[in-house]
Amino acid sequence: MGKRRGVLKKKEVEKPRNHERADYIFQTMNQELQDKALLAAEAHIFKLEKEGKMDEPIFLQLTTMVQTSKSKEFTRRMIKIPNRLRTVKNTTILLVTKDPVDTYRVPLTDKEAVTSDTFTDIVGYKKFKTMVGTSKKALKTYHEYDMIITDNRLHSLLPKLLEPTIFCKSSQKFPLMLQMAKPDPDAQLVKTKKSGFKDERVEPEYVQGQIKSWCRNTTFVPSTGPVISIIVGNPKLSGSEIIENIDSVLTYLCDESSRPIGGIVQGGFEGILDMHLRANDKTLPIMKKS
Repeated sequence: MGKRRGVLKKKEVEKPRNHERADYIFQTMNQELQDKALLAAEAHIFKLEKEGKMDEPIFLQLTTMVQTSKSKEFTRRMIKIPNRLRTVKNTTILLVTKDPVDTYRVPLTDKEAVTSDTFTDIVGYKKFKTMVGTSKKALKTYHEYDMIITDNRLHSLLPKLLEPTIFCKSSQKFPLMLQMAKPDPDAQLVKTKKSGFKDERVEPEYVQGQIKSWCRNTTFVPSTGPVISIIVGNPKLSGSEIIENIDSVLTYLCDESSRPIGGIVQGGFEGILDMHLRANDKTLPIMKKS
């Protein structure tokens, strides 16, 4: 199963960052909201630091006038944020590939590959099915990794496979997708007896770029209900960094120019009724209209 834990992916507390960058320009939050959000963020950071929960996520929780999706969705969408949530080095990642797994595992774990230390484990789809085959096994797998990423060609199989498990109860850790190589109409395909031709290309640099983006940024899944929750930080970020992330998330969700992936809040910012910051089952208000 990929690489040995404890050697590859030992979590570390990151050192303070050097903030030599241009000042962030707020696009959606006015000064009053910024001040309220900063107080809430700093209160969460103080409490979580005191409890030693440095990896605990801090969520932006929105209540919208109109649901953001008419049917249940499973594809997590990325929102780019100015302040990163985590690094690849400090993230435990399970990669699920097509079978046979060695077709992908060998080039990705080659000592010269940029991805040699990226993944905690790499398994094929058949093995993954056994890892989530029962509710108990799925729960173990869910908590064992910070992130589960699958070959995009497998993603359509996941809703049915994971429907009875914890993965479908929360969109926060539903498996993400990546491509093993850049799309190329002239790519050389491998001939097979069963399916004709298939693309077995593996480009570690391209894979690593996608992993970095997933680790750095946040994700969301449109909701069939009125509430949507999105990770905007953790205690390793400052309060100011968290509210910058909040503004980026709000702008992406409310701005029509972000459609069709973003811009999902009908009516834009005016379509948001309530806004809270939540961490470790503690919720603090930022805005309340309802």
